[in-house]
Amino acid sequence: GLGLVILVLMLKKIGLDEECFDIRAENGETLARITVPVEATRIESLSKLTDEIVRQITSLPHFPDNIVAVQKLLADPKSEMVDIARHISTDPAMTADLLKLVNSAQFMLPKRVDNIVDAVKLVGLKGIRNQLYSYGAQKLLGDDTDTKKKLWDHSYRTAYYAYNLVKNFKPAKRHILDDAYVGGMLHDMGKIVFSTVHPDLLDRIRAFCGEKDIPVQTFEDIAGGMNHAEIGARIAEKWNFPESLVAAIRFHHEPGLMTTDFKDVVFAVYLANAFCEFENGAMTWDQLEPLVVQDYGFQGEAQFRKIVEQFSEGFNKETRRLAGESGKKA
Repeated sequence: GLGLVILVLMLKKIGLDEECFDIRAENGETLARITVPVEATRIESLSKLTDEIVRQITSLPHFPDNIVAVQKLLADPKSEMVDIARHISTDPAMTADLLKLVNSAQFMLPKRVDNIVDAVKLVGLKGIRNQLYSYGAQKLLGDDTDTKKKLWDHSYRTAYYAYNLVKNFKPAKRHILDDAYVGGMLHDMGKIVFSTVHPDLLDRIRAFCGEKDIPVQTFEDIAGGMNHAEIGARIAEKWNFPESLVAAIRFHHEPGLMTTDFKDVVFAVYLANAFCEFENGAMTWDQLEPLVVQDYGFQGEAQFRKIVEQFSEGFNKETRRLAGESGKKA
């Protein structure tokens, strides 16, 4: 009896009344049911608010000219690798990032590469193209706050996991390795964009909520990241990202909605992000998307946990290695 009283009080605390709780006896069993009403207008409100956020982000510039120039070279069938490498070398930061990528565990080279021409050849045209999207987004969005730094740290880990998930579990689909890696890097771009825009945006969004009679809770959902995937995808489309990366950003929390040719990329990014959330205690085995679990052939929580631990150990080892090399160069 006391348990039922406590349960009803808890329901009231989250805004539900007694009518949402039903208990009855059927065929010798006691059945309890809690009904949580879904506000149909909530989804519509989220969509409206997302549109407004994207529309309001007028301060985000286009990609830097040096990146656009390299993209044009990549699109020109007459371009030579040497020409592309020479153009990249005019940007020290871009050169350093490309060399860092080539010398990471992603390529598993027997010795360090310090020549930008060799690096370009190793990464390949598609790899360079994808890295430009990642590099450009990071430069434009920055890492000047603790929130952004944490988000980028999470993104690096997700990218590593996504790449290695494809490499180890989908050897026949190595052609999506680059997409999986960059998709992992940019999957939370919506959160970063939200924290990057001009200072008065939040006030303007709140005003918009008042004008359109959108519940304050909807705004809080957005601020907390509930709809960040769609925001990130809209920005990716604005920046003319490839469809595969847009899909990875848009569906990294809802892989079951992806039915196109980009399903493999979306599944890899979703699972990589799930690895991170599982590590942090933010997700349980039971919450994983069954379609993805089946696609990767996981047999149970014990196996899944072991794989997550192995990936985490690999990422931490790689992070220490890169930090050590940076220290030696300094």
